[in-house]
Amino acid sequence: MIYNWKTIIRHGLPLLIFCILIEIYAGNLIQQNQTFLLQKLPVFLISIPVINGVGGNIGSILGARLASGLHIGSITLKSNDKQMHENVFTAIILGLCTYTVLAIIIYFIGTLTGATKGIELITYLIIFIGTGVFLICILSIISVLSAFFSFKRGVDPDDVVAPIVTTFGDTLGIIILFLFIGGLIL
Repeated sequence: MIYNWKTIIRHGLPLLIFCILIEIYAGNLIQQNQTFLLQKLPVFLISIPVINGVGGNIGSILGARLASGLHIGSITLKSNDKQMHENVFTAIILGLCTYTVLAIIIYFIGTLTGATKGIELITYLIIFIGTGVFLICILSIISVLSAFFSFKRGVDPDDVVAPIVTTFGDTLGIIILFLFIGGLIL
């Protein structure tokens, strides 16, 4: 595959514009619920960037590994590819470990600052870790599909996967968090 800046722009610009529109939606979603979170559950306002950041990072890492594997031929465009399954499993385990450690740290820092008022540790851990792991699972699927689809179309997955995964990670992270909060607290 020969890299050409015109091809990268032709493939990337429409995708990036689409991603910007989705990010604007995600920002509006946070803004609409900011007062509620600040007054009732401030620890979750602190948690949103962490949940989204970790999800996007792990999803992007998975996408880069898949793209590299597709380029060198160690991963094939088959749903039963062992390397692909191992990479997805590793991403989910990495997400579980990372979200668990970060949830504990954030809760205890929030306790020192008074941000955890009205929420027990176990409830916070369930919501934070549940949101994170569910997000990683969805982003893993998005990562695999976008890498495979773009590679099959002759588009470099490195130009496609990261913007898609980070954009959907930001948006879905917020939506999933609000669903968990609504289901467990409200």
